[in-house]
Amino acid sequence: MSQELKELLRSVLQEELKPVHDRLERLEGTVGHIRQNVFQLQKEVTQLQEGQRTLETTVSQIQKDVAQLQEGQKALQRDVIQLQEGQKALQRDVVQLQEGQRTLETTVSQIQKDIVQLQAGQQTLEHEMAGIKQTQERILEELRVSKHNQALILNDVTSIRKSVDVTVSYLQRRSDVMFDKLIDHEKEILNLKSKMPN
Repeated sequence: MSQELKELLRSVLQEELKPVHDRLERLEGTVGHIRQNVFQLQKEVTQLQEGQRTLETTVSQIQKDVAQLQEGQKALQRDVIQLQEGQKALQRDVVQLQEGQRTLETTVSQIQKDIVQLQAGQQTLEHEMAGIKQTQERILEELRVSKHNQALILNDVTSIRKSVDVTVSYLQRRSDVMFDKLIDHEKEILNLKSKMPN
């Protein structure tokens, strides 16, 4: 084959193959663009996976926070129940204190009445003592006037002294009872104060 024929054949082949080369170049460009898109898509998928893991971590943390919040709410409810029970106990203590105060007022009123009675008894005793003194003076005068009635007068004096002793003994017992009531009253006040909240 001659050189000219070879050149002509090469020229013809180049002309024939040029569209194919152009298509191949465009195809390579398209393939490169597709590869870039695939690479970008892989990056986005990776980022999406990382975002999903972050979201899962966040959801897990939120679930933990919700569980802690629920525990805190239960603890708060328990505290509220305890507070209500404490309030009820305090109300019961207040009622008991009020009842104790009324009892104390009644006791004080009774003690005041007893004191008035004791004072009245003391006044009566003073009057009786004054009367006894007058009686004794009269008896002494009668003794000086009528010595023959000494035995009768002595009996009267003995009776009067016995009466005085009985009266004094009664007043002494009454005074002891009054002081015992006062001591019980003070004990009751201390007991009520010890039960009162600080």
